[in-house]
Amino acid sequence: MVKLTGSRQEQILKLLLSTTSGMSIDELAAQLEISRNAVKQHLTGLEKDQLVQEAALNSTGGRPSRNYTLTEQGRNRLPKQYPWFCNLLLGELKTELGEAALRQMLWRMGVNLAQSLAPQFSGKDLVQKQSALLELMQSLGYHAEMDAEQAQPTIKAVNCVYHDLAQQHPELCEFDRALITTLLDKPIEQTACMALQDCACKFKICNAGA
Repeated sequence: MVKLTGSRQEQILKLLLSTTSGMSIDELAAQLEISRNAVKQHLTGLEKDQLVQEAALNSTGGRPSRNYTLTEQGRNRLPKQYPWFCNLLLGELKTELGEAALRQMLWRMGVNLAQSLAPQFSGKDLVQKQSALLELMQSLGYHAEMDAEQAQPTIKAVNCVYHDLAQQHPELCEFDRALITTLLDKPIEQTACMALQDCACKFKICNAGA
């Protein structure tokens, strides 16, 4: 029995999660104890958001009806425990490898990602690279910009995309530092960190005029 909590649309997503073949409007209406028209309205909104999709016709001997199923985006909309698992994984890696080796591994991961993105930065001067990096960080959710209050070029990110994890595993910042350093081809110094209770993460670009 599916425990139905949350909004009607969340309840529909939970019901569809429990079946691979999908459910019809009548079945959803019966489970939710609301009208077919109300279910249709909710499904229209969910389809618009690409969370559900029409599936195969459901023939039960009477009038065929269309089933609805979750899209991959709809499945991802439901709660996941990625941070919890990542915390366990990082803790195990730190115990197994040691702090220094974990930092080296995270640095390599940042470098490897940067190298895969290198074509987007090839042939650009430092200012153009900074702009491309900010665009990349924006797409990843960092809410990054150049810090106008600093005399030396400094990138300020006001959203740490793994804030809770970084509070428990500050080694994660090695990934950011490696990514930024490699993409800009300049050494950087992290002067502030949200995981250490600062208001933003700040990365000063060293030797910017060189």
